[in-house]
Amino acid sequence: MRDLNFESRSLIRRTSTPKMRHVIAGFCRTALEDYREAGYPFGKTMDGMLLWFEYGQRTTDN
Repeated sequence: MRDLNFESRSLIRRTSTPKMRHVIAGFCRTALEDYREAGYPFGKTMDGMLLWFEYGQRTTDN
């Protein structure tokens, strides 16, 4: 059985690796490109993009 007691330091170290930052940066670039192509339906902000994702990316420019 796995031990569920873990140190948060080891978790932080794993998530802040250069590989993880590269993956997240790539996702953000792709997401911003898709949001731009949709016509920024909720404005040109990160909050607007997140709202667009919440609606399942079905909303386009009004």
